[in-house]
Amino acid sequence: MLFGRNKLKEGDYVFISQEYSQKIRLIIGRIIHLAGSVARIRGSYIIPLGLLEKVTSGRGEGRPRQVLENPDPNNCIFLLIDNVETGNIDEEIDISSAKMNWINEERFHVLDGWIKENLPELFANVLRAASIEDRMQARSILLEKMNSLYERDLKDHMYAVARSTKIL
Repeated sequence: MLFGRNKLKEGDYVFISQEYSQKIRLIIGRIIHLAGSVARIRGSYIIPLGLLEKVTSGRGEGRPRQVLENPDPNNCIFLLIDNVETGNIDEEIDISSAKMNWINEERFHVLDGWIKENLPELFANVLRAASIEDRMQARSILLEKMNSLYERDLKDHMYAVARSTKIL
């Protein structure tokens, strides 16, 4: 939560992490209404099922565990390259019990694009492929999707992630 001159206000884009049904839920959205410690947020939610499973099974020590325990707009990509549950959200959130960060409109559209374009599933298919043939087929589908994107920032971001995960 931001205070002072940089206080959050209606119309701002935000990244929220909160406890939700014994899991972590991330929300990217816009503040529609703000009254005291309650904000009405409209946007998308993300529950990082793949990373949760990896960490609880003991295969996700180090950076994956750190990201899961302290997600923010800068490290959330680690949550978005695995299986996720997503959906639309329009609800009131007690901002005193959730971690809320301001994000700029460009960052919002990139993160929203990851969800709307179903990129977590495409990356998960490549990274979790059971065989080399399955990986190559999933990689081909991912590359086709990458080449079909029109939104430049999303495309650039996707290529950067693909390079850092050694898909490219």
